[in-house]
Amino acid sequence: MSNNQKKINIFIPIEIKKRELLSKVILSAFLINNKKKNIRCYIGSKSQIKKIVFLKKNYGGIFIYKGGLPNNEIKKLKEKINKFIILDEEIGPTVNYYLRKKIVRRVWPGSEKLIDRYYVIGKQASKYAKEIFLKLESRVKITGWPRVDMWRPKFICIYKDSVKSLRERYGNFILFSSDFTFISDERINLEKKSWKNSKWEVMKKNQKEKYKKAKEILYEFQENMKFIRELDERADIPQIIIRPHPSDDLQEWKRINNSLKKIKVVFEGDLTSWINASKGVLHRGCTSSIEAYMKGIPTGYVVVDKKNIKNTLPYRISQHLQNSKQISKFCLNSINKKPVPPKKYSNTFKNTIHVEKKYACELI
Repeated sequence: MSNNQKKINIFIPIEIKKRELLSKVILSAFLINNKKKNIRCYIGSKSQIKKIVFLKKNYGGIFIYKGGLPNNEIKKLKEKINKFIILDEEIGPTVNYYLRKKIVRRVWPGSEKLIDRYYVIGKQASKYAKEIFLKLESRVKITGWPRVDMWRPKFICIYKDSVKSLRERYGNFILFSSDFTFISDERINLEKKSWKNSKWEVMKKNQKEKYKKAKEILYEFQENMKFIRELDERADIPQIIIRPHPSDDLQEWKRINNSLKKIKVVFEGDLTSWINASKGVLHRGCTSSIEAYMKGIPTGYVVVDKKNIKNTLPYRISQHLQNSKQISKFCLNSINKKPVPPKKYSNTFKNTIHVEKKYACELI
């Protein structure tokens, strides 16, 4: 590479630090180490990265964002940058049962012509993206996710110290990964306001249906808590750690934590560290189950109502647990098991998640 080669500036805003930062650092490392290109990466909050772009004096660069933006925002960015790219990290393996509805919300209506690439996790997401965004068809690319790269053996070393620390503090434990979001009426009411005030018309539509779904999730959460409280009374189960999702009502979890005897609610650190340190993962259909599965850690899908089962990849790769007795048995059986990663993935898995020899970061 010539020393005189002009630098390519890549701007990567992040939304949730605990969930996104490390994978973006890894992506940046891959980009910077590309010997054929002279690349510089900027990573930061949405507001600060946009500020850097708008204040820079020269034209050029690539803006990589997790989803669509309003037309006027993309146009304003493209006054300063060459390319606007979506690396969609919301259309994942847990939403394929309503993927068509979800993916419509990922691109602002009429903005297709402003998007230079649309990177997706796998074949299924690619299929729907091409069907829905016809003007984007040739620019939809299957890359997989940098987050999934980090679930592979090469990157386990990154978490060595944090895993050691968690095991020293909590011993052998089972992780309950919460991703309910709607765990209180206060959280639902807050979301209702955002739907009502959204600039995006598709978010304003079907508010009654969204509210109904939110109440169903709250009910599911309350039923899960019945199991949790039953388990909390047992002396024979191993330590269970509940890690809330960043979108959950954390004040509600704090209140719940104060009412539990043995089970702990802990919201700190990177989720991957918790999964790597655990002996088993309980969930209700989130990506943490796939991360655990790829590492050979036992996963259990907690079923409180068969009509609300999310028949997605997490459900298919997990044990199905329908009462506290079955959950207890899962915990006791998992606690002394050594992780055994799968030697190969099923076609269903590979259709949902692109995991091949090349990492997503390389393809991007």
